Amino acid sequence: MIKHKFRLRTKDVRYLTKKRQYCVKWIFGFWWIKQYPNRQFNQISCHIWVKLSKNATTRNQIRRIIMNCIRDNNITISPMNWEFYKIFVNLDKNKLPNLVKYVQEHEKTERNNYFKKEFEFAFTSFQSFLCWKN
Repeated sequence: MIKHKFRLRTKDVRYLTKKRQYCVKWIFGFWWIKQYPNRQFNQISCHIWVKLSKNATTRNQIRRIIMNCIRDNNITISPMNWEFYKIFVNLDKNKLPNLVKYVQEHEKTERNNYFKKEFEFAFTSFQSFLCWKN
């Protein structure tokens, strides 16, 4: 897990989804806004749909993989394009049926490696999107 100050609050997530700045990269969707000027860090949270798996353990494992990637790559403290952001990550609804099949058919270690690789690839693509956007 990442520290509490680096995670988004519920009101932040609601504001992000109302703001409608949304970008889909591979199987992940990213909602974002710029961070407040007095905060020199990124805040990030993620949500895994119940539709992906009814089993809470599976969803928590996937969420933990994403959060470990965030922590290992120092995403919370390193600026993107010289700015800090509030970012909410979820799975893309259009890709969900294929992901449900994948989660049901594959073993835990293979599934974990897949989500880790996909998140790292999607987040680097999202960072380049933010650099291009600004």
